[in-house]
Amino acid sequence: MKKLLLSTVLASSLLFGGQGDYKAELTATVGGVKPEGNLDLDNQLNFGLRFGTYVEDMFFDVLEFGFERVNSADYENSTSETNINRFFVDVIKEYDINKDTALYGLAGIGFENFRNPLFENEDDGFFQYGLGIKHWLSESFALKAEARHAVTFEGNNNLFYTLGFVIPFGKKEQPMPVVKEEPKAVVAPVVVEPKKEEPKVVENMDHDNDGVENKLDECPNTPAGAVVDNNGCVKLIRLHVNFDFDKFDVKPAQMEKINKVIEFMKEHSDYSVVLDGHTDAKGSEKYNQKLAQKRADAVANILVSNGIAKEKITTNSFGETQPVVSNDTEDGRAQNRRVDAHFTK
Repeated sequence: MKKLLLSTVLASSLLFGGQGDYKAELTATVGGVKPEGNLDLDNQLNFGLRFGTYVEDMFFDVLEFGFERVNSADYENSTSETNINRFFVDVIKEYDINKDTALYGLAGIGFENFRNPLFENEDDGFFQYGLGIKHWLSESFALKAEARHAVTFEGNNNLFYTLGFVIPFGKKEQPMPVVKEEPKAVVAPVVVEPKKEEPKVVENMDHDNDGVENKLDECPNTPAGAVVDNNGCVKLIRLHVNFDFDKFDVKPAQMEKINKVIEFMKEHSDYSVVLDGHTDAKGSEKYNQKLAQKRADAVANILVSNGIAKEKITTNSFGETQPVVSNDTEDGRAQNRRVDAHFTK
C-alpha cells in the first residue's frame, strides 16, 4: 500500500515543473537503507555523491548521476558483512512551492555491486523512483530530504531515505524578460537638420508637441501621443503597492494609488494603460517572473472591476530584472516589489 501511495504521489508531482538558475549542482548525501526482509541484511548507513545538470525543453528538469556506498553491511544470523556500491542515473522533475522551496519527483535506473555476496545477494540492476523536497538556505547552498524505493531486476526491494547537501555552480545567463505585446505609440518622425549653431530657446514653442513649452521641457523628444507630466516627460505612475514578500494580493491601503490610474483612464478614454510587474531579487529568476506577472494581473483585475475595459489594459512581467533601488536591504527589496503604470494612445 505504501509503495502504491508513493507511486501515485510521484506521478502527480511529474505534472508540474520548475527550473534552477544554475547549470549544475553537486550533492553530498547521507542516509539509511532498509532492505526487504528476505535479503538477510540489517539496516544500513549509506553515503553518496551526486552530480545533476539542469536541462531545457525536456519533460524533466534535472539529469542526475549518483554513486552511493554502504560500508560493512551486516548479514542477519551471520558474522559476515559486505560493502555495497550503487551507481545510478535519475531524471528529476521539480515543482516550486515558494521562492526557496521545491518538491520534486525522480525516476531512474542503476546497478548495485556486492563485495561479499551471500544469501542470494548478488550484483544486479535496479529501477528506482522517489519523492523529495529541496530548500535553499542561501543562493549557494540548499538542503534536500528524499525517500526512494528501488526494485532489482530479480524483484528485491530496498527503501532509501537520505539527507542531501547541495552546492550549485555554473550560474546561468539571465534571460531577457518575457513581456506581452502592448499597444504601440505612434512616433512622429524626427527630422535632423545639420547643426550650424546652438539654437536659441524660443518662448512659447513646443517642438515635440507634448503641451509643454521648450523652456520647461525636460524631455524634448517625447514620442507623439504619449501622456506627459508637467516636465514634458512620459507620465509614469509608480504605484509601489508594497506587496508582502512572496505575495501578490493588493492591500486596501494601496487603493488610493490605484485609483489615480482608474481616474486617469476614465478621463482619457482614448488611452490604454500598461502595467509592469516587478519583484525583489530573492528566489529564482523563473519563480520571480511568474510572481511579477501575478502582481500585474492583480492590479489589472482591480481596474476591470472598476469599469476599465480589458482591451485597454496590457500587463508585463519583468521579474527581478528592473530594480529601482538596491536589493541589499529589506527596505530596498520592499520598494522593488511593485507594479508601475504608463499610458499609450
